[in-house]
Amino acid sequence: MIVSASLKVNKEACYADSCDKKIGVPYVENAAPAQVVDIYYAPKALRKNIVLIDIHGGFYVGGDRRNNRPFASVFLKKGFDVVLLEYRLNDGKLDVSDELADCAAALDYLTLNAEELDLNKERIFLTGDSAGGHLALYLAEASEDRTLPIHPEHFVARGALLNCPAYDYATFASAGGFTDDALAWFIGPRYQDKNWLESVSPRTYLKNYSGPLFVSTCTKDFIREQSLLLKADCDSLGRPVEFLDLESNKKGVGHVHNVVKPLLPESQTVNNRMMTFMTDHQSSGF
Repeated sequence: MIVSASLKVNKEACYADSCDKKIGVPYVENAAPAQVVDIYYAPKALRKNIVLIDIHGGFYVGGDRRNNRPFASVFLKKGFDVVLLEYRLNDGKLDVSDELADCAAALDYLTLNAEELDLNKERIFLTGDSAGGHLALYLAEASEDRTLPIHPEHFVARGALLNCPAYDYATFASAGGFTDDALAWFIGPRYQDKNWLESVSPRTYLKNYSGPLFVSTCTKDFIREQSLLLKADCDSLGRPVEFLDLESNKKGVGHVHNVVKPLLPESQTVNNRMMTFMTDHQSSGF
């Protein structure tokens, strides 16, 4: 399963490395190595004072924030500040609850320290790919409704942009083709606990989420059904969503292609639409 890019990235594509930045900033006391963020600042002449916080994918057990530097570079070149968020991975003891809690702590840290970090806390968008899309949507929902089981205390999302997201977490635990060992590996020991699965599933809370929402998928996205289900739920609820479903059988245009291969023409289409979406919603809702 392709869920994130290699750390061996094309240096020419990695514009982020030449930007002003703060790397490995811990967001909790006594932070584990994975409880850090990297903050990249767009060049002053281009800067829009819009912040995109990116939560990487990796099927809950893999991935690394640094993999997404080429993806971040696309937005930095257009004036968006980008934060790459790291979180502890499911290891058989930790599970998605811990991943959500880490992300919530990071979002609160960035909000409470926004002035010191030179970030505009009023214009922060969340994005995530694959499993990161699950985390991003849940946390956007939780930033509006702090009664969710896991939620940030201070952070408020301006909107959520999801690329090939996991959405209905409970269906992952009943998906055909996965053995019990596989489910225990990427979901954790509570993979048979339906109530818990639903409690950490973005689908459970979508009806109460009012923020702007962008979703992208494509023909060869192996979890495309999750995006289609999210779109169907939005339609059923009568809530707006900007939905981009690229029809392509080209090699490379697959799951989270706009993140792992951002220079592809199809990837540029998605990422340009993301930038327009953020600009359009930077100071208002729908």
